[in-house]
Amino acid sequence: MILDSIRNTVKDRLGFSKKNSWITERQNELENHFENNDTLPFKIVEMKTYGFLTKVLGLYSFVPFSLMPWRYSDTNSWVAVAPSLINRKFYCKVHEFDKSTGSIILDAGLPQFKVAELIEGEAYKGLITRISDFGVFIDIGYHFDWKCGSLLGLLHKSQLADYEELNDFSLGEEITTVYKAMNLDGKPVFCNDLEKTDWENGKPQKLVGQTTWVNVVRKFDNETVELFVEGKYKARLIVDKQVHSRQTKNKIFEALNELSHGEMLHCEVIGCNERSRTLIINWFTEIDTDIIGDNAILNNLDDKTLEKLEFLKNSISRQ
Repeated sequence: MILDSIRNTVKDRLGFSKKNSWITERQNELENHFENNDTLPFKIVEMKTYGFLTKVLGLYSFVPFSLMPWRYSDTNSWVAVAPSLINRKFYCKVHEFDKSTGSIILDAGLPQFKVAELIEGEAYKGLITRISDFGVFIDIGYHFDWKCGSLLGLLHKSQLADYEELNDFSLGEEITTVYKAMNLDGKPVFCNDLEKTDWENGKPQKLVGQTTWVNVVRKFDNETVELFVEGKYKARLIVDKQVHSRQTKNKIFEALNELSHGEMLHCEVIGCNERSRTLIINWFTEIDTDIIGDNAILNNLDDKTLEKLEFLKNSISRQ
């Protein structure tokens, strides 16, 4: 009797009685919610072997992977996203509750997410959940702070950018990718080859008939010159034989080979080759005579043509 009294006094001074009373109150509250099948908020604390340690009403609880708000086909996918889920709030119902042991199992597999309105051609942040021989699985639910749940899709190896390889990626890595479309199963399909996506969406084709600027790019060997419309789309220069003499044509190509990296040319897009993803351009050498180094080209033009060229030059500069 005396020892029991001493133990109780020590527990009271250490706050054990108050803590036990608080736990009992929370358990009673949880029991009522369990009986009423109420929906409750919970917070993820940390990942365990078969699920997540969580807290509901301040009490420690557990959500197995099979009862999480969404499913993955393997544990490694959960490992990949787990750090981003810590302290995130979701909603659940109490699946099992044993008051005698304090065991609480939650079921979070209930409707609770906003609908994500994905836009074709838009970039989204995601986490790599799995890497296979044919591509990378990315969950862009991460982009929306998981408020739209899981949005798991495939970035096929054929849709990688030219500089990317499958072995460049790692599990759990944050990656920015471009949403392309939904597949037949309603899953997102991604593409990192932005130029390819643009061609499929018809963006470069819309430049045909327009005047614009073209970027000069010299490769590492400093000998190969490449042209890119608006700095993005590969271009091929042609010279109209009916407009320019052979001498002028040769001078144009000589000037082209002498161009420095980063120079910009005034051009008209006159066609495209979708198969090679190349725009066909005509260089307004009459505007860029400082590059060609031949003012005789201008001297042979009438005033009306000169005014048109000046207008074109100004309109291109404003773009």
